[in-house]
Amino acid sequence: MLCTTREKRTNAGSKMAALLENEDNDDFYSSAYGGFEDEADDVEYSEEDDEESDTDSDISIDENDEPVSDQEDEPTKKRRHKVVTKAYKEPVPKKIKKELTKSTPKPRSSSPILSGNVERKRMRESTTQKSLEVRQRTQAAENSRLQDQNKRKSKESHSMTQEQLLEEAKITELKNLKSLEMFQRLELEKKKTKLIKRTYTGPMIRYHSVAMPMIEVVEGENGKEENKIVGRCTRNFITYPDENTMKQYFNFEKPKPVQKSTCIVSRLPARYFDPLTKQPSANLTAFRIIREAYYTQLEKKVDPRLPHVAKWLEWRKQMRAAKQNPKSMKGH
Repeated sequence: MLCTTREKRTNAGSKMAALLENEDNDDFYSSAYGGFEDEADDVEYSEEDDEESDTDSDISIDENDEPVSDQEDEPTKKRRHKVVTKAYKEPVPKKIKKELTKSTPKPRSSSPILSGNVERKRMRESTTQKSLEVRQRTQAAENSRLQDQNKRKSKESHSMTQEQLLEEAKITELKNLKSLEMFQRLELEKKKTKLIKRTYTGPMIRYHSVAMPMIEVVEGENGKEENKIVGRCTRNFITYPDENTMKQYFNFEKPKPVQKSTCIVSRLPARYFDPLTKQPSANLTAFRIIREAYYTQLEKKVDPRLPHVAKWLEWRKQMRAAKQNPKSMKGH
């Protein structure tokens, strides 16, 4: 920051132009892109004389000066800044002493834009060809229609003689007779092949649906019962030719009600069924009692000399001992 207490210099910025002229030029601006050199006839970037060169630079602005108010009547002049640029020149190509070798040109890959244009061109050609074919077919159909119309008009305009009319009438009569004979033959064949409905004469079961009045018995004033028609109802009936026919088709008996099984131990409704003993049981205790009774009966009938039977009997003894003294089994 500049010191705000120093005095204003009268020659502030007067040596800036000389300093810029004596500045050493950088090699980059003379070699890169062909060099940047000023041209005498460069009208676009010509230097503009500044009317107030002493007050151009920002250095000459006095910090002590009061800022100009926006309400003042005198408009401030716009300052023009000097533009210092250098014109661009194309670089001078260096001469190559070596002979250029002939290189084979690489095949250019067709760009998607060109391929798209070619595709659109083909589509336009195919569309034009199709429209031309449609136009030709339409023209051919129109020509054939006109030819038929002209032939029909020529036939109608041709006047026939009396003899020609009689001959044509005879031919038409023969055609009509042949068609009539054919029609009569077809009608006879239809009558022969026509099915004759035969009525069934055997026994029949009929279903009747009848609407009849709904009668309600009401006590009258004298205490006598009277029949009063309240409305109408529908009744359905099935009739048979005889009683034997009804028994033949409806020979079933009323099914017996299913009896619920009871537990043979507790006499309660059975919830389980033992597949070994074929006995129902109400709970787990009843199931164990039934199995124990079965094993007791089995011990009396088996032969203990058989090895597998002897092994099973030994297991039964251990189970009885465990039930009688459960504490000893736990300690064991």
